[in-house]
Amino acid sequence: MIVRSFWRILLCILCALIGGACTPFALVRGDTMTIPTSALPADAYHTFRHEGRDREYLLHIPVDLPQQAPLLFMLHGYTDDASSFRAMTQMDAIADRFGFAVVYPRGTLDAAGKRFWQVGYDFHANESVNDEAFLVALVQHLQVTYGFDAMRTYVAGMSNGGDMSFQLACRQAAIFRGVAPVVGTMMQSLVASCPVTAPVSILAFNGDADDVTLYAGDMANIGGWGAYRSVADVRAFWQNAHGCGAPTMTQVGGIVEQYTFDDCQGASLRFYTIVGGGHVWPASSECDASELIGRFVVGVDE
Repeated sequence: MIVRSFWRILLCILCALIGGACTPFALVRGDTMTIPTSALPADAYHTFRHEGRDREYLLHIPVDLPQQAPLLFMLHGYTDDASSFRAMTQMDAIADRFGFAVVYPRGTLDAAGKRFWQVGYDFHANESVNDEAFLVALVQHLQVTYGFDAMRTYVAGMSNGGDMSFQLACRQAAIFRGVAPVVGTMMQSLVASCPVTAPVSILAFNGDADDVTLYAGDMANIGGWGAYRSVADVRAFWQNAHGCGAPTMTQVGGIVEQYTFDDCQGASLRFYTIVGGGHVWPASSECDASELIGRFVVGVDE
C-alpha cells in the first residue's frame, strides 16, 4: 500500500511539472480517505481558464483533510489581492483547526489597474468580466478535482468581496450554502433583482462608523459607487426573504451588537454591528471575524 501510494504521488507531481492533466486522488492512510494537497508551493497561484481569461487562485488544503470536506471561498476587497487577504485574515490556520479547505480567488484588473469583483459599481459599467460565472465554474472544478462536499460550499469576502458574497447569495444559492460578507452591502440594483431561489445562511459584519461602506447606505449615490442599501435594510431584506421572526439583539462586550434571527426557513441569519467600527476586518476578542466564519463553515455554534 505504501509503495503504491508513493508511485501515485510521484506520478501526480510529474504531471503537474510537465503541465499535463492529472486529477488528484484520495490517499489511503489506514482506513481514512484523505484529499491530497497540491503539488504547487502554498504561495503559488493556480491558473484556471475561464471565458478566454487565465484566472488565478490560491488554495489551502489542510493535511489529512477527509473526503467530502467543506470548502470556503475568500474574496478580497477592491484594490487588494488574494495573497495579502490570505495573510491578513489568517484563514489557513482556522481551516487547519476546524477542518475545511480554503480558496482565495484573484479578481481581475479594472481600467484603473486595480483588482476588483464585478458587482455593478457605477465606475465599472464598461467592465465585461463575468466574475459570478467564474466563481461558480471554479467551485465545480474544485469539487470534481478534490472531492469537496457540494452541499457545504461557503463564501466570505471583505468590502467589494463582501458585496460579491451578497450577490452570490441572491443568484447562486444552489451553489453556496452560506455567505459571510464583511463590511459589505447590497447594491440597489441587486436588491431589485434578487430572486432568492434557495435558503442561504448569512453571517455578516459591519461597523457603524465605516466611512467607505456607509452603515446608513447611500441611496443618493453621493460616494459614486452606485446606490446601495443601509445595513438595517439588508437585514430586513434577508429576514423577509427567509420568513424569519423578529431578531434577538445581544450586546457583546459593550462594543458589539449581535442580531440573531429565529424561525427562518432553512437558513440561519446572524448580523454583527461593531459599535464605532470602521472599514476593517474585525479581529477583537469580542468579535473575531475569522474565528466566527470558521465556526460558521463547520456548523459550530458560539
